[in-house]
Amino acid sequence: MEVMLSIIVPVYNVCDYLKDCIDSILAQSFTDFELILVDDGSTDGSGEICDEYVKRDSRIKVIHKENGGVVSARKAGVAAAEGLYVGYVDGDDWIEQDMYEKMVHYMKEYDCDLVMCDIVHESKALPLSSGGTRTDLDGGYYDYEKLKEKIFPNMIYAGQFYEFGVYPVIWNKLYKREKLIKHQSAVDVRIKTGEDAACVYPYLFDCKSFYFIKDMSLYHYRRSENSMTSAYDSAYFERFKALYNFFSRSDIASSPYAKQLDYYYSYLVKTSVSNTLKPNSSLTFREKLGNIREICGFMRREGFADDLDISEFHHRLYFNLLKRSKPLLLVICIYITKFVQRLCGRRR
Repeated sequence: MEVMLSIIVPVYNVCDYLKDCIDSILAQSFTDFELILVDDGSTDGSGEICDEYVKRDSRIKVIHKENGGVVSARKAGVAAAEGLYVGYVDGDDWIEQDMYEKMVHYMKEYDCDLVMCDIVHESKALPLSSGGTRTDLDGGYYDYEKLKEKIFPNMIYAGQFYEFGVYPVIWNKLYKREKLIKHQSAVDVRIKTGEDAACVYPYLFDCKSFYFIKDMSLYHYRRSENSMTSAYDSAYFERFKALYNFFSRSDIASSPYAKQLDYYYSYLVKTSVSNTLKPNSSLTFREKLGNIREICGFMRREGFADDLDISEFHHRLYFNLLKRSKPLLLVICIYITKFVQRLCGRRR
């Protein structure tokens, strides 16, 4: 079946939201697509929902596979895709009726390698461009010269800590399938921290043209219980190291824009520490300090945080304590900061 667009939905235990997701895709004003539902070993009935829908619409394909994580599900979807273009939708999200009509329009009109739209963050009802992506990123068409001038120098680090130039989520973008196969296939299935970034940034860096549909929030991101990161993950730091090794071998690492990766690694170091300190962890306080000390050792050996230019005082203090391997003092500062934030919140 020759189609213009393949829409891939990795599905894992999202039965409470999956019907909303699929219905929003089937309601698209753009109809020349195939929908590939990849059931990644769901145990909550999500796979059965996929099977129900495949009987209703000939455009739907269902792949059932053993649980292997979202990267393996995306790889399975891309391998089965036949469209000229590919888009991803997470199984607990939904999209506006005209999302793919608009994205395919710009893809075809400008022969773009990548089209990106804005996002509604359902927990805040705010576009991510007001926080996650840069508000000073102009909408419209970028040729290769403009990419080199405006996008590549700031795509991972936009000048402030935690601020990305291009938000590294995979699902608010439209890709050329032939180019996507290369970059999605290259992502190690063991990467479960930053798995979107491992595909998005190398793909973007390989682009010759780009279109940003600004101030038009076409994708609705829902932070469901299944996607939340509230639970302690004992393998988080090892997954970060897998991502670090991946990016260290990437074309970005040998480019003039490599310094941006140091800020991304440092951002992930902070998330690793936060993961260790989650209250639902079964670790003793001594074990938590030991984990943070291990993180400090890795950061010091690799040296990516040695000369960060960070303007915010609290971030500078944070990394100074990490570089000096002072986990106890760091934890005390973190707890004091959280206490003050809660206190200020009550006073408001």
